[in-house]
Amino acid sequence: MNNKLGPMIISNPKRRGLGYRFRDTALVLATLSLWCLFGTQTYLTVSSAEFLVEQAYILAILKVTAINFFAVFMIFHAWVIYERLLFRMKVRA
Repeated sequence: MNNKLGPMIISNPKRRGLGYRFRDTALVLATLSLWCLFGTQTYLTVSSAEFLVEQAYILAILKVTAINFFAVFMIFHAWVIYERLLFRMKVRA
């Protein structure tokens, strides 16, 4: 398996074109919009009068969301360690 991190990391100033900037901006905007959507939905739910009835449901959703973020972080962390190990093995060979 080849190391596929090269196209994702722009270390060459000549490759910092408009396409790369547009891609990075689109990714940042998509991420921020999802965070804003999640925050707005949580705020509207907490500020509603029926919050006490739905409190257990909301806490369960927040718990699942926290577990999801932790799992995604651990998966990315393991993937980076794996790619680093592959790169070291490739350099030694």
